[in-house]
Amino acid sequence: MHFDLRDLELFVAVAEAGSIAKAADQCHTVASAISKRLSVLEAAYGTALLVRSSKGVALTPAGLALLARARAVLHQAGQLDRDLRGYSAGIRGQVRVFANISAIVEFLPSALASFLSAHPEIQVELEEQVSGAVAQAVADNLADLGLVSEIPTGHDLVLIPFREDELVLLVQPQHPLALRRHIDFREALDFDFVGLHSDSALHYRLLRAAADAERALNLKIRVTSFDAVCAMVAAGLGIGVVPRAATTPYTTSLGLVPLALNDDWARRRLHLCVRSLEGLSAAARLLLDHLMAGAV
Repeated sequence: MHFDLRDLELFVAVAEAGSIAKAADQCHTVASAISKRLSVLEAAYGTALLVRSSKGVALTPAGLALLARARAVLHQAGQLDRDLRGYSAGIRGQVRVFANISAIVEFLPSALASFLSAHPEIQVELEEQVSGAVAQAVADNLADLGLVSEIPTGHDLVLIPFREDELVLLVQPQHPLALRRHIDFREALDFDFVGLHSDSALHYRLLRAAADAERALNLKIRVTSFDAVCAMVAAGLGIGVVPRAATTPYTTSLGLVPLALNDDWARRRLHLCVRSLEGLSAAARLLLDHLMAGAV
């Protein structure tokens, strides 16, 4: 290639002004510098682009062809410059977020809706994983941001407190426990449970709690979502532990009774996690700041 974008800019300026001198004034340079660059350009391609005269310049057929192409190239270059500057400013970009099911159901829908409304050129890729896998994905640079309910170990990550959620025990209105307002988890172990899939953080939490109580967790059925837990409890297949905020609409519509759990582990703190604040892209930092602004 025998030219750069500056050559094209100067050539277009001369063609549109009809004079090297006028173009020099518009481009804040000297006429001799423009004339030299255009002469070098003509020599490189072995053809005249301009016909110079005392009245100004006129384009040769080659010059006319170059003018059309040059305008298109400069337009594309300008668009590319705006796009890339948009990425660096966080106006455009892609943010990869991994989160556990509690965070996705309870807190992210409204937060992401308001964020994407304010930043429509940013794309957010959201993937559900258990907390351990979320932390690993952030550490391995597969995710920009993570949301976990379990403090990850073995990873040098930056943890930022995000939200608190409360786990409750769901029962049918006619269940023997329905008249209770709160309960110890060990007491609930006398009954069959509806649980989440075996890879979920909540499933592991309930197994640990049952082991601490030296009891078995009797799972009647496993499902893949909190709304499915509610539906199975309503159908009489067992009782279930779910986040209160995530399931209130379902429990209300199905007439289920939520019991507060007295156990400390039933009140959880969700954390945002990142590899480093300094290493975040502009778009990821915008999302992090947005989520932190709504943290409690």
